[in-house]
Amino acid sequence: MNNRNPSLDPDRPYAVVREREPDGRGGQVDVTTVFLTASECPIGCSMCDLWQNTLQIPTPSGAIVRQLVAAIGDVSPSGWIKLYNSGNFFDPQSIPPSDYRAIAERLAGFDRVIVENHPKFGRRRLSEFRDSIDARLEVAVGLETVQPRWLDRLGKQMSRGDFDRYASLLRTEDVDLRVFLIVGVPGVSAREAIRWARLSVRHAVHVGARHVSLIPARAGHGWNGRSDELPAITTPDLADLLASSIDDAGGRASVTMDLWDQDVHDRMVGQMNVWNLNQRVTVS
Repeated sequence: MNNRNPSLDPDRPYAVVREREPDGRGGQVDVTTVFLTASECPIGCSMCDLWQNTLQIPTPSGAIVRQLVAAIGDVSPSGWIKLYNSGNFFDPQSIPPSDYRAIAERLAGFDRVIVENHPKFGRRRLSEFRDSIDARLEVAVGLETVQPRWLDRLGKQMSRGDFDRYASLLRTEDVDLRVFLIVGVPGVSAREAIRWARLSVRHAVHVGARHVSLIPARAGHGWNGRSDELPAITTPDLADLLASSIDDAGGRASVTMDLWDQDVHDRMVGQMNVWNLNQRVTVS
């Protein structure tokens, strides 16, 4: 069955979100996240359902620039901006390199530009884009887990060693690193999922991540029909994981929990949102 979004328009992002997040210096910053409509990612991770919002053709030249015009409009740019394309920013099929200069012009005024990418793509294009923008560049990488068997089952086409080498490259290129980690995979217990998520946070911080984002596994993520085998991770489990991970990071990196589909009326979810922003664990 093809569940691809029927309303995709190559000239418009499929979503724009404005929120706040920790700035890594004890404060908070306004962040605009633009979910770009771009070509489908060729990696094909087992848990990913982002392909539903992608094009089945290479992204047309100029389309990303037009999407940024639609997303930003006449609003004065400030704070940070995330450009998430459901794939890899430095994949030329997804973001045409010929558009880098025009994209950079649309990003003038933002202090930090965050893009997502897989280590397989575009090491030369990384420096080209970095040099084209006035803002600080940050690359988000979906490490997901440091558990080698789970990483292989996820179909990431990347080992922990590949990730570590890419993290080293980013440091050499003076580019910041953000890491996505998934909490839970099919066929494991909640206890194991939490344990490995915490170990993965420690590893991400060790290799220099500036920000680590914990993403609870959700049935809607795909999983090749195995979503019913996901561990039953509770809200208190997630709160304990976030609290311990913030403590483990010790201020060297921001650690946040993805809460977008959690019950906003749940007191503990509200507590985690405060921890996300303040990077301090307090109980009220």
